Amino acid sequence: MKYQEYFKQSDFAEVWKTLYGIYQEPDETRPLYQTVYQAVREIEEDSSHSNKKIYVRLGSNGNMHIKGAPDPQEWLVGREVKIEFCYKDMKEKDVNEMAGHLLYWSTLYGIKTQKMQKEGFSKWLEYTSRGPFYTLPNNDIDRIAESIMVKHIFLDFDGVLNTEQYQAQLAIEGKPTKDEYGPLFDPKAVARLSEIIKATNAEIFVISSWGDVIGEDKIIEMWEKRGLPGKIQSVFVPDEKCDTKANWIKRCIDWQIFLPYIILEDEPIFMPEQEGFIKVNPVTGISKEDAEISIDILNRFDNLPPSAFKDIAYEKESDRVGRINTESCDRKKLKYWKKTIIEDEAYDWSWNFTILRKKLEYNIGYYRFTQRYVGWEKDVERMELACRLMNIVTGDYSIYGTYTYVNTSNCSRFGMKSSEFEDDEEFLDVHKNDLRKEKAYQLVWTVLRQNMKRWWD
Repeated sequence: MKYQEYFKQSDFAEVWKTLYGIYQEPDETRPLYQTVYQAVREIEEDSSHSNKKIYVRLGSNGNMHIKGAPDPQEWLVGREVKIEFCYKDMKEKDVNEMAGHLLYWSTLYGIKTQKMQKEGFSKWLEYTSRGPFYTLPNNDIDRIAESIMVKHIFLDFDGVLNTEQYQAQLAIEGKPTKDEYGPLFDPKAVARLSEIIKATNAEIFVISSWGDVIGEDKIIEMWEKRGLPGKIQSVFVPDEKCDTKANWIKRCIDWQIFLPYIILEDEPIFMPEQEGFIKVNPVTGISKEDAEISIDILNRFDNLPPSAFKDIAYEKESDRVGRINTESCDRKKLKYWKKTIIEDEAYDWSWNFTILRKKLEYNIGYYRFTQRYVGWEKDVERMELACRLMNIVTGDYSIYGTYTYVNTSNCSRFGMKSSEFEDDEEFLDVHKNDLRKEKAYQLVWTVLRQNMKRWWD
């Protein structure tokens, strides 16, 4: 069956089971794969690239390996898929699973087709040449302007408002350290929080363990009775769907491109890499410096012209998709090399060529996919030549029953005697095969010496 037919005869919901179950691709990659899947179904066959077969090997562990250099989908749609099995009693997978395998390996260099890659590069060039801001229709500007008015403060209590210093002061003075809700908050820390809210109009999202202890209703009631600043929008209470602060915060901010937020927390036990994370000193609580940093972060969009937000949206979405693609490519590269590394033998010198050939095949596919510089075709031809020579050097096959011309007159240059070809008729084909390998061995180094530095530009 041809490569494209597996896609046309399958259902993506079933194809995804292979990507998710066998290759452990996360849910965030699914929309990207679905876009490529649909695109492959609609690509027109290119007869100039359809004369080769796609050789795949199905392993007993459910994985599939592609032989040779992976090509862009535009080159694959019209090719026949030739399946080899690890064991004779293995059977071909159904079209859905096969489509999943083929989709996975044909996106080794990115979850996109060659056309998508070129379009993305063109958009990037256009973006970089248009300057810092774009013009948006008025209705889009209004929508974006409204969306950025929402600002979040993810607020912990202990060590942020409930400070060690204030609790010690109350104890020394013989005053109550708590009320019906829990420990009393430090007035200085509360004043800093009030400064942040007045300067930013931000809403409060409580991430304190108090939510699990006294519940959301009690916390909102406490906020009103204690006369605390701002408005509580939501309180984190662990449940089966969301059991950690980090997951809850992620759920609150996901897909909101223009959401200024800060995390006021005394322990960097979660999401320390987030740009809005501010580690508060638990002794003193929110400091003047913490408040100033918080205000700067929360107000960072306020003075931008509305037309600037399209730039921000483009960059954020590009970064998100780029991260997903990069992580997927990293996983694929590990699987791409896994079989080669596992089968490596320290006592087999020829395996050095097997590893180098694998590397060249990876680069051949990459250059075909990206076509990223003038003259890439010539470099790919030289890489293919090197791979063919390495196949000859490492091949265990003989040339019995076939006619392969080998010039024996210069055999002495390659460590062989002319008498082996003149007097030993019985093993003449064996000697020719050995000479052919030796010549290929010498020639492959010549090709590498003349070209390799240019390949890695």
